[in-house]
Amino acid sequence: MYRSCAPAALTALLLKLESVYFEQDAMWTALYAHYVERHHEAVAAGSLLQSHHVNGWPLVEGLQRIHALRELQPQTRHRTPSVTPSVDLVLCYCGRNERIEWLRGFHRLPWRDEDRSETIRNSVALRIYHKCGHIFPNEEEEKQKLIAAWSSWFHTVEVRFVDDEIRADDCSAYLAYIVDRYDNMPEFAVFLHADAPEHIPTVDLLMDTVFAAARGYLPREAGFIHLSHNYVRHDCPGSTEPCRTPDAFEVSQLWRTVFRSSITPAMSQGDLNGYCCVQFLVRRERVHLRNKEFYARALRFFGDTPASYHALFPVGKVVWEPDTRGRTPCQLTMYFWHVMFGEELWLPRRHRDTRLPLFIRMLNIEAEAVVEAQRGEDGPAAAVIQFTGDDTGADDTYYRLQSLFSEADA
Repeated sequence: MYRSCAPAALTALLLKLESVYFEQDAMWTALYAHYVERHHEAVAAGSLLQSHHVNGWPLVEGLQRIHALRELQPQTRHRTPSVTPSVDLVLCYCGRNERIEWLRGFHRLPWRDEDRSETIRNSVALRIYHKCGHIFPNEEEEKQKLIAAWSSWFHTVEVRFVDDEIRADDCSAYLAYIVDRYDNMPEFAVFLHADAPEHIPTVDLLMDTVFAAARGYLPREAGFIHLSHNYVRHDCPGSTEPCRTPDAFEVSQLWRTVFRSSITPAMSQGDLNGYCCVQFLVRRERVHLRNKEFYARALRFFGDTPASYHALFPVGKVVWEPDTRGRTPCQLTMYFWHVMFGEELWLPRRHRDTRLPLFIRMLNIEAEAVVEAQRGEDGPAAAVIQFTGDDTGADDTYYRLQSLFSEADA
């Protein structure tokens, strides 16, 4: 590409630099030096001309953007180990049949060369919110077992048992963390299930996002980042049939209670769309948009009382056993979280959200996004979006995930 069209190759290098702008100096500087050398060679050989800039190759703009991104990190950060972590990993965990060895990937992914252990140990805490204390005869023994297993991997490891009136999983785990640490939160909190890799398009996205946050390299406008892979639209776009997701009574009741609102979004009209499966990063300032009592009240609603289950029915205080197995109130609330933290009701797909860094935007462009672009929902220029093949199939992704659980990589 460089020999046939130097501006195109240089633009590709700039995009690569932007996609890894948060990396450690040794890796990033080598790639930057490669770009500078190729740029100088192209100018000297006459294959990069002023006319290329005039005709729209964004080399100057791209370089300016990369320099701005590299300047995000405070100059004084991470020269010495942090007294307090800058990122909390909040893990909703049960302990029975849940394997969390994938957490080792924050240090090093088996298929990548980067060793990030120093940054993770200095800047990332693991807060385990244990939801299955009732199956362990000795909670303290279980707690110390988890702390011993992970204390050498993270800045801090804490284990907190959360016992609900009727089990609420991530709803009460996440809310309990916010209530516990509302007045002493780090800059970022990352909320995850114990099986997080199953909900995320690629585990690289999770590891890179946490690493960038820990190094101070997330732009200020990135206040909330959903990390799950499945974007859900409730307005049935493009369908010739009536929408099959009506505005259910129980959704409106949950919304009114959580937000103390007299009105609710019309989901079938597309008022409330976003990602399912509640794996996300949020800045402290976004959490603090609401007062502590908001979260304490929500925790009482979902965890301390059966009220969220009662809200599913219009008459009486009913708790239906199938709802308890499926954690129905929390399942229905998965589309509320981004609104709690200051996002618009309609959360855009990640690749369309210009507030997010390129390395987050370029992963998991779903097939539905192509159809939406073809319908003109992104403007006329977006219709060119298309998919190209790659050399990683489903099996390769599967075996990569399995390698996270290999003792050989511990």
